Amino acid sequence: MEVKKINTDKLMNINHTGRPDTFDEFIGQEHIKAVVKTAIDSWKKRKWHMGHILFSGPSGFGKTTMAHIISKQGQVNIKAVTWYAITKPSEIISILNTLENWDILFIDEIHRLKPNIEEVLYIAMEDFVIDMVMPEGGNVRIPINPFTLIGATTKSESLSQPIKNRFVYHFHFMEYTPDEKETIIKKYLNKYEIKTSDEIIKKISAKVGSVPREIHNLCIKIRDFVVTESHEKILTDFLRDKFLKHSQIEEGGMTPLHAKYLEILEKAERPIGVKAIAVQLWINEKAVEEDVEPLLLKLWKIEKSWAGRILVS
Repeated sequence: MEVKKINTDKLMNINHTGRPDTFDEFIGQEHIKAVVKTAIDSWKKRKWHMGHILFSGPSGFGKTTMAHIISKQGQVNIKAVTWYAITKPSEIISILNTLENWDILFIDEIHRLKPNIEEVLYIAMEDFVIDMVMPEGGNVRIPINPFTLIGATTKSESLSQPIKNRFVYHFHFMEYTPDEKETIIKKYLNKYEIKTSDEIIKKISAKVGSVPREIHNLCIKIRDFVVTESHEKILTDFLRDKFLKHSQIEEGGMTPLHAKYLEILEKAERPIGVKAIAVQLWINEKAVEEDVEPLLLKLWKIEKSWAGRILVS
């Protein structure tokens, strides 16, 4: 398995990738940024590693982006891997052995790691050593360079207690406020050189959820639509309405799939299970629970009951 070191000079820049490059450019999550800034300042003054960090929260809220900003602001390298790239202890040992002093190791969906890999990690996190099994038998404890582990998870409750306890900081990414959503939309439309008014931005905000990745995707769609419809790249009220009809986007970012889900419940006139809904939507149960229902629950369109899903009247 090849793990490439990311040069901090080439990390994400808002002018090129759309991702924030500094804490000031990162919209929202002020409670996280304030504490992390203090930790980085202490880290630089002490000239020692920063305490391990666990980021939890829904997908698309900026956990990976925040990890890269920390490496940039701390002026250290970062190695980023996803859980499925680490299938056995020898692979995590190989990664740990390549870390230089104060490097950051970022593991996405860390809760999916196997227990035997977690054991290697939490010993390394606490004592900065790894236990190597020798061919002739027995173990040899080998020191490694001090590092900071940043773990990202959508299910922090699935992490074992031993590894969870070794994270000094545990931050949960909170939902973005309407003002923060509007700021994010304005930022991306400016980036794509789409001119519009604050009033239209407010109307667009009402048509999308609070996930920054989804907001960015919507802004890309708006850019593509406006570029084809307007030589001046100006988003007017007329074009906004036309775009929403063209893209079939409804209240809060609902799509035709959400509308079909609600239609199924309405016709059933009784609680209905996820399996039955999935069959009628022609998607699997996991997709219903992870891709469709979260928005409907947030918009108070449905409720989960012991008997099944029901419409909120």
